Amino acid sequence: MIMHILSMKGKTKKKSIQAIEDAPFLYIPLAEYLGCAPTPVVNVGDKVKKYQLIGEAKDKFATKVHAPVSGVILETKDYPFADGSSVKTIVIQNDYENEEVTGISYKDYNQCSPEELIERIKDTGIVGQGGAQFPTAIKYSVGEHKIHTFIVNGAECEPYLTSDYSLMAERTEELFKGIDIIKKILNADNVIIGIEHQNRELLKAFAPYLQQKEHKGYKAILLPDQYPQGGELQLIKSATGIELPRSKRPAEAGIIVSNIGTIYSVYQAVVNHKPVISRIITISVERSTNYGNYEVKIGTPIRHITKSLGIETSGNTIVQGGPMMGKAIQDLSIPVTKGASGILFLKKEEVKRSNCISCGYCVDVCPMRLMPMKFEENYRKKKYFNLEKYNISSCIECAACEYICPSNVPLIESIKEGKVKLKELANAIR
Repeated sequence: MIMHILSMKGKTKKKSIQAIEDAPFLYIPLAEYLGCAPTPVVNVGDKVKKYQLIGEAKDKFATKVHAPVSGVILETKDYPFADGSSVKTIVIQNDYENEEVTGISYKDYNQCSPEELIERIKDTGIVGQGGAQFPTAIKYSVGEHKIHTFIVNGAECEPYLTSDYSLMAERTEELFKGIDIIKKILNADNVIIGIEHQNRELLKAFAPYLQQKEHKGYKAILLPDQYPQGGELQLIKSATGIELPRSKRPAEAGIIVSNIGTIYSVYQAVVNHKPVISRIITISVERSTNYGNYEVKIGTPIRHITKSLGIETSGNTIVQGGPMMGKAIQDLSIPVTKGASGILFLKKEEVKRSNCISCGYCVDVCPMRLMPMKFEENYRKKKYFNLEKYNISSCIECAACEYICPSNVPLIESIKEGKVKLKELANAIR
């Protein structure tokens, strides 16, 4: 099930993309995905150029990391990460010379095979920018699966966030070139671009491209203004009518879904030969006039953003990502990452927690048809193995359950911490 929530996008939706000035120090995390992290290939004191490889992907699910600016490697050490952990981080002192890597020749992408295009995507460190940060090269390596439909996920369903909207509205041509490249890689028969009904004016921007003969098999559809419409399985059902079981990967059903930011990164990588060193984020502030959609270098600390825009942080809850699935942060040194779609500064409110009253609202709104109250109950009682009995691994952490809960039960905290406990127990058994 999906539900309607207030969009809160009015402040930033019509704001054109601007740039945040580069920070004097960039903190580039070598974050793990499924236990795989990039390995540093630079040393303290090294001079690096913009776009230079600084983190190599030696494990399957690790992705390459590149220098967003030129400068000197100041240190490599553990620094705070948005999820509360500490992550090995490469710190670059910006020399503001913006000296770029040169001397690399590239084959015309129009002459590249799908395998060569995937390799270029891998080399440029592209991950899913909707939040999960799954390596895109792995996603597009579909093996023997025949992909009949490529779905462009323009359903930016989280409140406040408009970074994807700004890309669709302002960089439409680049977006369609990115879609064309991915369609070639996947050899997909059809392309469906899904946008929410509240963004229907984008259809006018898409129309000239959809009418081109090379875009036969492309179509744009309007989706309900509901949450979590941008979830992969929810989007597939809305766009195609196909309801996939939780155990089945979309590629097995002939479908691939990609986020707008990811597609734009593919365009930059394949056409302009640029690795991922920046991304578009929404900055929204409840008590300030400084808000909008900004292109920000990966590794930019939030403290630099607040200083550059004159944002007062006291009395605010700071969230990296959206208000539903994002992470509340306490440390302003935490940097922007490839998966960070926004930085929100929301007025602090005291939340009074009560006991579960077994109303079942959390079950009614769960898009994965789970029983969130059982996660909280078993986590609280330290019955961690029962969490898997109720399929906690299928939870997408959309927070619809906590949003609807009349007792403000800390469901998401229980789910996230419960997954950590299960992982710890599994590792202890091995």
